[in-house]
Parts: sequence; C-alpha cells; structure tokens
Amino acid sequence: MMTSSHRHYKLYCFGGFLALLLLGLGLGIAEATVVGSKTKLPPTDADCSASESECKPNEESVDYLIIGAGGGGIQTALLLQNFGYTCKILEKEQTAASFWTKFPRFQELISVNKRVQNESHRYRYDWHSFLGTSIAMWKDVSKAYFPSGFDFYNYMNRVVNEAGINIDYGVEVESLAMDGRPCVRLVDGSDLCAKYRVFVGTGLKEKDERYLEAIGGVPYSKMNRTIAVQKRVCVLGNGNAGFEISQNVYDIADRVFVMGKHPARLSAVTKYTGDVRIKFLQTLENFHGKLLDSVYEPNRYLSGIGKELNATQLEELLNVIDAAITIDAHECEVLVLATGFHSFVPGMDLGRRKFPPMNDWYRAESNPQIHYVGWLMHHYDFRRGAGGFLSGYRYLIRNLINHVREIDHGIPYPYHNFTKEQILDHAANRFQISDELVILQDGVVVRDAIVTVKSKDGRNEYHYYEGVTFGFHKEFRQYDNVIYLYLAWGDGRSAASVFDNIGMYNNTEELRNTKLHPVVEVNGLVREGLEDIHMDFSIGMFVSPVKQMVRDALRGDYSKFYQKPSYTYERMGYSKSKDGKTPEIGDDMEGTLYLTNLRKAVTQAILLGGTEESLQQVRFEARSTFPTLTFIDSHVVDSQNETKQCAQPGRSCGSSSIPCCEGEGTRCIYNAGIKASFCVIVDP
Repeated sequence: MMTSSHRHYKLYCFGGFLALLLLGLGLGIAEATVVGSKTKLPPTDADCSASESECKPNEESVDYLIIGAGGGGIQTALLLQNFGYTCKILEKEQTAASFWTKFPRFQELISVNKRVQNESHRYRYDWHSFLGTSIAMWKDVSKAYFPSGFDFYNYMNRVVNEAGINIDYGVEVESLAMDGRPCVRLVDGSDLCAKYRVFVGTGLKEKDERYLEAIGGVPYSKMNRTIAVQKRVCVLGNGNAGFEISQNVYDIADRVFVMGKHPARLSAVTKYTGDVRIKFLQTLENFHGKLLDSVYEPNRYLSGIGKELNATQLEELLNVIDAAITIDAHECEVLVLATGFHSFVPGMDLGRRKFPPMNDWYRAESNPQIHYVGWLMHHYDFRRGAGGFLSGYRYLIRNLINHVREIDHGIPYPYHNFTKEQILDHAANRFQISDELVILQDGVVVRDAIVTVKSKDGRNEYHYYEGVTFGFHKEFRQYDNVIYLYLAWGDGRSAASVFDNIGMYNNTEELRNTKLHPVVEVNGLVREGLEDIHMDFSIGMFVSPVKQMVRDALRGDYSKFYQKPSYTYERMGYSKSKDGKTPEIGDDMEGTLYLTNLRKAVTQAILLGGTEESLQQVRFEARSTFPTLTFIDSHVVDSQNETKQCAQPGRSCGSSSIPCCEGEGTRCIYNAGIKASFCVIVDP
C-alpha cells in the first residue's frame, strides 16, 4: 500500500501479460437451461425497434464484437467465450486495461480486496475479480486490502492471456452504426460487423479542462509530489480524486486547500461506493483541527456575466471564475484539477449528460443491436448503487449475456424450479450467501424474483430467479404478484447515524434499521427484516421473519405489508446561534478580480471553441493576474509521465538496452508473473 510517506512509483508496462480460464461462478443454475445450443430465434419487439430485415445477423467472422478491453469488455468476452460463442475485442491502446496504469494518480484503489473464511461470501469482499474464472485478485495478484491500479492492470491482463481472449490492439473505433446493424466504423474508414450484437465498454476519460489548464491548472493525470514541495496547493474537486491528491501531498506541501461545488460526500454516510473514502480524509481532519489545510465550497455571488454564452459555455466560465476566486483568496502556488472523468462513447458528443441515452438491457437508443457494458451501465443506478464498478457490473453483464443467449440462441433465462417449502429455504439462504444482493444494494438494479406459474396440470410452480436486473424482464408482467427480494439500507444516511452512533433503536419501543437488512416486496408494498451487523442472517431471529414474509406473499396475505419507505442522504442542518446574531463581516467584497481582462479572455476563448490562439491570450492574462501561481509547462509534466517502451515482452531488464531507464531517478523492474519489463520513474 502506498502512502505519501513512501516513494511513489509511476509504472509503465510494455509487453506480455498472463492470463486466465474456466467457466466459474455467478452464471445461475436452472433445470430448464441447456447450455451450448445455438438455435437462432428471430428478434423480438423488445430487442429490435427497426424492421426485421435490419436486425438480421450479418455473415461475419465472429458472433459478437466488443469495443474496449477494460473491465466491462473483458468480463463480457469471458462469459461469451465460456458459453462457446466467438467474440473479438477492439482496443485502441497497445494493452488491455491501460486505464489502470495511469489511474488512480497515486495508484491506490478505493475498492476492497479481502479474503474471508466463508468462501460463499468471496465476491462480497473481492471487488476486483471477474466472474467465470478461478483467478482471483487476492489469491493470484495482490493481498493488499486496497491494491494498486497496476495490480488491477496485471490481474486483467493475466485473465486475458490465460483465457486466450481475442483482442485486436491498436484498433480505434470512430463511431457506432446507427442503422440497426451490429457494426462499427473504424478511424481508417472501414466497417466491422458482428453476426449478432456489439457491446460497447469504452468507459471513462479524463475531463477536458483546457480553460482551467490555460489559467495554470495542472491536470489530475499529470500531478506529482515534486510539484507540491513547500507550495500552497489548491485542489479543484472534492471527490475521491481531489482528496487522493491532498492525501498524497499534505505532508510536503506548505498548505493544501480542497474546493468543491458541494460539500464533501463521504461514502460511509451516503452509502454510495463512488463517494469519498475515509482513508483520504487527513486533509479534512487537518481543517477541523486547524492544522493549516482547508476544505470548502465556493460562493458564486457573481451576476451579470456571460450573457453571451449558452448554459454549457456559462458553466465552463463559472468553473474558471471559481478557480480564479480560489487562487486569489489563498494565494495558490499550484492549482490541481481533480474535476473527475466523463463517459466516453466513440462518435458521440454527450454534452452535459453523464451517460449515453439507452433503453432496457442497456441497448443503445439509436440501435437495438448495440449494448453498453462496464461503467456505462451505471446509467440506471448512478449515485445509488455499484453498477458502474467491476464489483457490480460483473453481475449486470452476467444478466445481459443470459438475456442475449435467450434472444439470439433460444436458451431460456436461468431459474430454479422449486416447491413452496424449497423456495422458503432458498430465499432465506440467499440473504446468507448472495454476493450481488450485497454489492448492488437497495434493489435499484438487481433483485431476486419469485414468479408463480401454472403447470399444465393446474398446479402452482415456483420459479426462483437469482439476481435479475430489475425492471428489464418484461415477461414478468404477464404474472400477478411477482415477489422481489433484496437488501436495503435503513434510515442511516446521515452523519449523525455514522459518527454519533445512532443505532437500531430509536427508543425502547421502536425498532429502527440503519444498516443493510432483508426486504420482501410485492406490488410496491414491502416488509422488512432485521438487520444483522455481522451480515450473516443465519440464526433464527433473521431466518424466521424472511420465511414468514415470503410465505405470506405467496399466499396473497399482504396485511402486514406497507408502502416502501424512502431513505435519502441527509446533509447536516445549520442553525443560528441562540441570540440569532451572525458574525460581523467586512464590506470589502468587490476587488477587481471578477471584472478583469482574464474573464473577458476566457469568455472569448470559450466562444471560439478553445483555439490555441485564444488559449494563449488566457495564459497571458492569467500570468499577470496571479503573481503567486506557478505555471508549469505541460511538456515538463508530460516528460515525467510519458510512456516509453523500455523492454520487449519476455525480456528481463538486463537482457536488452533500455535507454529510457538510464537517466537519474529511473530504474527498470521485471515482473516475472506477467513476463514484462517496466520503466519506473521515482518521485521524491
């Protein structure tokens, strides 16, 4: 585990990998499922909004095309391949999972990598490993609780190589087909098509902050500790990226300021996987302990500016003004841009949208034979679940592949066929051993489902679907009283419940869940079981209520069911002092900063679309406006982060000349596990 007190290594890989195999876990078991059949069914209305002729498979060499060799693309290919279908990944870079060689900037992930004694709970605490393989991050690559980005890179490439996943490297997709065909257009102008479908797993890109860079900002991807030594460092962005920067420079910087558009959102409070982790909060503690560092929000009290700009352009201008206020107020010497990432889809301008438009089963709105996978699946549970992270989307991809097999090859979606007593036991057991119900909490995108159907002889049959994608199974609508099971958070999304230790009991008579607890839902009505702080749910006080809730739902007794409660993230309230007085404040609030030539130069640059000439004018005005700010030439920073090929795959560091590792502050590392060499640049 890297901390700011250790030497930080920037790692660059050039060459071979390792690999993976096996069918593995999480694909569901069903008596009615026949794996391996390739009977082609015609597209259904749900899967083809175009005419049937446009949806017929193309006679191409692979069944499925996948765009992007990141986590989403690899998981998709792995499951398709395990089922016997042919697929190919098109990857722009020269290696799979290249994102993780650059990010996080200081290489420590926020995702958990923990082995537990109970193997049935493996994936609850292993957030990095793929379904459909026996290779695990914690077992085969790293035992660190928070592994590095490069560990993640090594793991993914080991899976790719051992499974023999078919990847074409150095192939860039320009756009997706908009005419109903499962095709993509490459940057060289050629088209590639699959027989059935295309899966797009292009994920995230760092935001383009050209205007903030023009006033002296250092992009998150180019930040290093050397820049911060004995400097007043201002960080724009108070998500994990911003606090990761502050956590890694507070010990060497003169002072650190972290600024965000909203209060810092802590994962422990909001229950959202992607919010700020406590391990990055030394700066926040320093602020409240008055140890120089600060965390705050800007106060946008400006008016009458940017009238000539549209809403998107005005937001760009206001971002620069926020930064200008910060630089001016705190005499910043280094401005770091930790403003985050945005979704990327080839040929698509998403504007201010976080995700591309899509329909059920993550189908592209413009083409029903194109599906989004990986981070892009987060569209349906952004800020509410883990669907944008490997820990969560591995299950969403599993479900999508099961759906695709049903539509393209006539293989029924997997389920269990149980008696009533069997289904009660299985429901209780699922809360004890399920991984996806724990990872994808609150039932937003994943739930178990119990469907009662009539057999040919008139008897009730009970079909149990494990971890289905909620809302996408249109066939469920033909059945009455579908029962859903999931784990939900209670009334605990507040700082008080986390830090003031408000627990289960509101008073001696009223039971109050604050943590994850079982929920049984039917027709929008719910009953809630008791939370178990051990997350085991195996003893009678937890098992009996679940069985009783399901039993009542099966027989149509909803007398104890009630409207589903809504628990949301609560910001702490603010109140005036008892005498109602507010602190006195001076009236010198104007200054000249907000009406300077800088604002005019930025406005003009935005109107011109950020041309190099207009950005040069912004740089000129910024240098004269901010005398304290250190303007770091981008090529200087780039030279410290540039990826260079230092050794060929399979060769050790001493087996060939490695000129880019001969300079001061660099050295070569050979990784025998994946048979590749790396040039390592050592930061002080």
